[in-house]
Amino acid sequence: MTRSSTIPGCASGRSGTARVKRSKRISPRRSVGASRLGKTVLWAGIHDPRFKMVIASISGEGGAALARRNYGEAIRHISDPSRYLYQFAPNYHGWADKVDAMPIDAHMLVALMAPRPLLLQARSTDYWSDPKGEFLSAVAASPVYRLFGETAPAPNAAIPAAGDKSLLMNHLGYYMHEGGHTVLPEDWKLFIGYMQKYL
Repeated sequence: MTRSSTIPGCASGRSGTARVKRSKRISPRRSVGASRLGKTVLWAGIHDPRFKMVIASISGEGGAALARRNYGEAIRHISDPSRYLYQFAPNYHGWADKVDAMPIDAHMLVALMAPRPLLLQARSTDYWSDPKGEFLSAVAASPVYRLFGETAPAPNAAIPAAGDKSLLMNHLGYYMHEGGHTVLPEDWKLFIGYMQKYL
């Protein structure tokens, strides 16, 4: 599905982790990324269990957002060979007209992080990245986290309003800030708090 995202993700997991292990100032146990790098850190965490925690911010389609919602930056747009050829395998675009027939969806990828901590961070008006699709993915993946005895959104949870921190510190966490496709300085305070809780 995301061959090109997997390559840098695995590279950051394998060679990157090996390099930072030699450093006394950098921890290879956590990974944070936004937008394209939100997709990449999610894939890195799935493929390399040395990442003990992942924060995938505004990862959208090809990341944590459910593709079957076909909302925002859907498969047709994000996999268009004239736009992001470097990000996705060419055959991913073949699913643009048959999203409901796909054998997998993002919640399955999110579930593969279990039982390790994963925070999905979204922005309320970042419709292109589909904050609701990322939330629904967390809800759909939450049974796997609960199977491991970890905290996750309830099956009947409603999407929290922007600024609502009630799901932030779950093992499978979700938090949405007000605004568009960006990471703000105040987001980093929340990310650091999440890291301090789980590492």
